[in-house]
Amino acid sequence: MIFIKNKNTDVYFNLAMEEYFFEKFKKDEVFMLWINEPSVVIGKHQNLIEELNMKYCFENNIKIARRLSGGGTVVHDFGNLNYTYITNTTGDTALDFKEFLKPMYNALLNLNIDAHISPRNDFRVLEKKICGHSQFMRKKRVLHHGCILFDSNLDNLRNALNVENKKIISKSAKSVKSSVANLKEISKLDYEISDFLEKLKTEILKTQENFEIYELTKEDILKIDKIKSEKYATKDWIYGQSPKCTFILDEEKDYTVEIEGGRIEKINIGYDNKFESLIGLYFEYEEIKNKIDELNIKDDYAQKFIEI
Repeated sequence: MIFIKNKNTDVYFNLAMEEYFFEKFKKDEVFMLWINEPSVVIGKHQNLIEELNMKYCFENNIKIARRLSGGGTVVHDFGNLNYTYITNTTGDTALDFKEFLKPMYNALLNLNIDAHISPRNDFRVLEKKICGHSQFMRKKRVLHHGCILFDSNLDNLRNALNVENKKIISKSAKSVKSSVANLKEISKLDYEISDFLEKLKTEILKTQENFEIYELTKEDILKIDKIKSEKYATKDWIYGQSPKCTFILDEEKDYTVEIEGGRIEKINIGYDNKFESLIGLYFEYEEIKNKIDELNIKDDYAQKFIEI
């Protein structure tokens, strides 16, 4: 096993790093533990517009990102510990998801954390979700990752995912809401997330007969930064991968906004379309707010456009 030593907290760098090492080490098992700055990470096939409160994220400096794997939306911060396990499988595409949960699950049990695996393949303590998982597979190479709520800001989590004021029509993959808790509190742990990281690292590595601690080289960092700048940090990846959808401005009048490729394609708002110059913009809080401020439109529909 190769354990990747990484202290970078840039969400776009760390997502790019997963993909980089997925390709770099073709035959080895790879294990990583990493922490992100405050950020919301959506699944590859999700509609960003439906999943999160963009205004809240912008106003609270929470970055928005899209990962390589499917699954639901998660909120990261400095109290959240992420792990990545990369390996090969001899099976077919019908993977036994629980097989990939075992290393981390056993590590938690060895730390006297009374966790169990739910039918939805997440980790729970006292029926509260403390860790969700997702996977990506190419050929017979598997990337499995999870995010453990250790001492996270749960108010930020709830507010960032609060989309009650929006009505969207789409066929995207939806997140399943769960009751969550911080592991530190629910398991009454008397140590910090940095200690937790080291404890998990020790537990995982002591199950290996042979392992290597790998530090990123200058070449690794340059190549990861390239993947980051060309993919994970781009609006085309973050917003443009969202499936086609319709944003409802006024249900009674049938006023709608058609969005495709993450951009506003058409605005149906009667004959006097004062929002026409929004067409072509990414359906993204800052772009829309700046344009509406420039147009100096202050009606209820303008407010709906920026309450996203």
